[in-house]
Amino acid sequence: MVPAMSAPAKPKLSSSHRGAPKRPAPAGTAEPKAKVKPKVKAKPKPDAAVESRCGTVALVGRPNVGKSTLVNAMVGYRLSIVTPKPQTTRDRILGILTMPATDDQQKAQLVFLDTPGLHAAKNKLGTHMNAHAEEAARGADVVVYVAEVPAKPGADPLREDEETFARVLAARATDVPVVLALNKVDRAKDKGELIPVLEAWAKRFAFAAFVPISAARGGKGKSDGVDRLLQEIAARLPEGPLLFGEDELTDRPERFLAAELVREQVILQTRAEVPYAIAITIDEWEEPASAKGVTRIEATIHVDKDAQRKIVVGEGGTRIKAIGTSARMAIQEVLGRRVHLGLYVRVEEGWASDERKLKDLGYQSPTS
Repeated sequence: MVPAMSAPAKPKLSSSHRGAPKRPAPAGTAEPKAKVKPKVKAKPKPDAAVESRCGTVALVGRPNVGKSTLVNAMVGYRLSIVTPKPQTTRDRILGILTMPATDDQQKAQLVFLDTPGLHAAKNKLGTHMNAHAEEAARGADVVVYVAEVPAKPGADPLREDEETFARVLAARATDVPVVLALNKVDRAKDKGELIPVLEAWAKRFAFAAFVPISAARGGKGKSDGVDRLLQEIAARLPEGPLLFGEDELTDRPERFLAAELVREQVILQTRAEVPYAIAITIDEWEEPASAKGVTRIEATIHVDKDAQRKIVVGEGGTRIKAIGTSARMAIQEVLGRRVHLGLYVRVEEGWASDERKLKDLGYQSPTS
């Protein structure tokens, strides 16, 4: 597991990992003033006899609405990769945030589940991605549905979300609270434009809370709503002991995080057809003998066709070198130490629709 930062000591990932950034302290975002406000359920009052709250929080929604960006902003660490391409997140990513006790609230540990966007699956990989998202909603203590402000003012705010939201409600337990995180509020030049959007969602479902947010601004000192969202979630977690140590950030190993950072760079630096046909495996991982040494990583980029291999490699190997350089720098930032990264490209035809190949590449259904 990758541990979290501790204060006041210098933030770190472990005894040999340095340089992890501190979690920012974003300011809260007030709801837009309106004559008619959506009704929300009252927050449970803290019980002085219980020391903490702890539970799982599933972030669900359509692809590319900002779930991964939001998880990173709330945890204060780059756990999930983020790209402009939909369906970037393929696995359930677990992020852990332990909030200290305050006068109004017990200590709380929020165990976030960043999930793939629910979509119409075109292969077995897509089916597995949807299953991970629905399973997270099914087992969560709090569900956060992440929607976005329509790009065009006056557009139906539920038009693209209706099917996805229905799937989430069908998956979750009926007594589990659902918080609406309305992302990308910076699209609205006039905050009054948010009122009909919030009212439309309020008519659709009795949410436990409505929180307008701008996840992309998280931790940058602006009114992004992330801090208020954390408070709303924490207040609705069940009372009980912490599930993880207070210094832990995720249950994912460093190998997984490194593979994801390589995949991120392939997505960002290749044409449209390539990102959905790649998978990354870590073949070798050699730790240095000392803290000042270099971690040596060998990874393979698996593609579906030879034409995709040529795109990833680039003319004279220029693109694979650029991918390797950017990925190495990102991995060094996460690990807090120097890294040597070797990349190879292999054609693995039909892997996204082959159960055996999916398993070999690390993709499994949540029930397997």
